Amino acid sequence: MAEGVPKYVAVRDNLRQRALAMQTGEQLPAEPELCDQYGVSRITLRHAVDDLIQDGLLVREQGRGTFRTDVDGESEHEVISDHIRGFFRQQADLGNIVDTKVMSNTIVRDARAAKHLDLPADTDLIRLERLRYVDNALKQHVVTFLPASRFPKVLEQDFSHQSLYELLEREYAVRLIENDAAVRVRALDTRMAWYFGVQDGTPVLEMDSTVYDEFGATIAFGTTLHSPDSSEITFIVRAQKDSMTV
Repeated sequence: MAEGVPKYVAVRDNLRQRALAMQTGEQLPAEPELCDQYGVSRITLRHAVDDLIQDGLLVREQGRGTFRTDVDGESEHEVISDHIRGFFRQQADLGNIVDTKVMSNTIVRDARAAKHLDLPADTDLIRLERLRYVDNALKQHVVTFLPASRFPKVLEQDFSHQSLYELLEREYAVRLIENDAAVRVRALDTRMAWYFGVQDGTPVLEMDSTVYDEFGATIAFGTTLHSPDSSEITFIVRAQKDSMTV
């Protein structure tokens, strides 16, 4: 396993590649066998497998085992669920080709973004602006802000073909567990209308996302504009077991 990468992350990423190569309905080896293969505990293995189950790549059937699911490679809209993964990983797992054009990756001060990150208005932030393409079609314009002092390696990265969230997980051992999203309709200005190839004022979905780690710390704040021809977002909401009533 790669040095510095949490064990469950290394196992999960390897299992993801194995799952993508499997046929629908094909069964994973039993837990004891996988634990031996990866040299990890059952708890670590389950952590990795649970992530892939929530990603929709695998399904666990009581008393039978864990199997490869039937993934629809045609879906190009974003999914917001209780398991945080970026658009890049969602689309790659569906077999779609994802390309990113990085417009800027620089240090700024932005009072609105700092407020969402629970930081003083004069805090140095990383501002990462990207255009995201799926199968050569522009699907998203994304601007993400992160605390510069905590994540300086972000400035050194090429995000043309990698996930920001996976970088944070790999380089900083950050586990993202909450995404507070607000969605609204917005009319495109001249600049963004030009990028999307539509008329000024075309309505699109705009989404603000504030992402938190397992300790409740605010990790990133961003705004995404969705292409007019694919403005669909799926929300998956699950009740906590201790909050369910009969």
